[in-house]
Amino acid sequence: MNDAAASKLISSMTMCRKAGKLLLGFDPVKEAAQKDHVYCVLLASDCAPKTEKEIRYYCSGIPCEKLPFSMQDMIAYFTKRTAVFGVVDSGFAAAMMRMLSADACDEQSMTDI
Repeated sequence: MNDAAASKLISSMTMCRKAGKLLLGFDPVKEAAQKDHVYCVLLASDCAPKTEKEIRYYCSGIPCEKLPFSMQDMIAYFTKRTAVFGVVDSGFAAAMMRMLSADACDEQSMTDI
């Protein structure tokens, strides 16, 4: 992910947090997902395999994507070391998923060259 796209994604996540629409941590995301209140789940790039497996199980049917940021990178923006983020607003979720899928498309087109 280039710097501009990464900055835009972080901006969306921080705005989502300020709006009270971003959950931080495994347990809050799991509980909200079980109540069908989560629209997408974002995982830090260095998320533990067990954590990823469990959150994907509890959030089956909910889009779940890895972020291009580590847990350490995210501390600067959210002051909490966490690997799991849940978006509880459909608009924010759609925007973040578009950004992440656009990045995946850009990376795929670079490997096709």
